[in-house]
Order: sequence, then structure tokens, then C-alpha cells
Amino acid sequence: MLRQDEDGWSNPKVLTIFALIFVCGLAFGILATCSFFHSKMRNAPAASHQVALDQLRTELRLTPEQEKTISKELDDYAKYYQNIEEEREDVANTGKQNILKVLNDDQKKRFLEIFNFAGPRVPVADSAR
Repeated sequence: MLRQDEDGWSNPKVLTIFALIFVCGLAFGILATCSFFHSKMRNAPAASHQVALDQLRTELRLTPEQEKTISKELDDYAKYYQNIEEEREDVANTGKQNILKVLNDDQKKRFLEIFNFAGPRVPVADSAR
């Protein structure tokens, strides 16, 4: 029979279970948040440009000349972000192609399944060069 001081919250097993649940929830929350923000940022520059400009125009009472300059800077940022994203995709695609070159057909199929590359971006036939 359990002693009175081992019942309830002070039981090490209960505390361990709660700590494990907390850590798992924290890890899941971090992954979900990162995934959510990454997907939003991928599409954000074009859409957020107008939203940001509207907000700045309203809150700062911009003159037409200021609005023109700020709009140009926001456009430059959107183009820069788009270039970075394209470069990242190119590097990732090159890496996938190099990996696929050294795998046999069964390994290629499994590799694409593991990393969920089943889309048209990385066809298996093209990697056999």
C-alpha cells in the first residue's frame, strides 16, 4: 500500500508522465508553428506588400512621395525574398538529383516516399542520367 506522501502529485511516476506530456506537446507545438509560419511566409511577400503599405499609409499618414519610396522598398524586399526561395529550392532539387543518381530503382522509389517527393518536381526517370 502507498504511503500518504506518495499519493497524488508528489508521486514521481505521475510527475514523469506529466513532464513527458508537456515536452511532447511543446515539441509538437514548435513543429506546427514553424510549419505554419513557413507556409505563410512562402506566399507572404506579394500579398503582405499591399497590406503593409496600407497599414503604413494609414498609421503614418504618408505623403505620396513617401508612399512611393516605401512601396519601392517593399517591392525590392519581395523580389529579394523570392530570389532566396528560388535559390533554396534549386539547392534542394540539386541535392535530391545527386542522391537519386546513386540509388537503384527500389531505393529511389522508397527515398521519394520517405521524403514525400511524389510530386512532379523530381521525376525518377530524369535522375537516371
